[in-house]
Amino acid sequence: MALSVKDSTFYLVHLPDEKTLHNEEDEAIDYLRSQSEDVDPESDDVSVVRVEVEGEDWTIAEMSWQTIALRLMGSD
Repeated sequence: MALSVKDSTFYLVHLPDEKTLHNEEDEAIDYLRSQSEDVDPESDDVSVVRVEVEGEDWTIAEMSWQTIALRLMGSD
């Protein structure tokens, strides 16, 4: 499997049983929303991580839960 990265940025959705890669932040949030019924927020390890690649420099940053929550609420 290969993922073509647009604009040098991709997103990793980390769920308890899988990790998936997404080209767009909206795709990552939508995927998290689609899997939310199978996740226990109190005990399961869940995150969305933004990865930016600029030449040999990589920036890896986990999205805050406040940002994720606001995106989920604003997308209804």
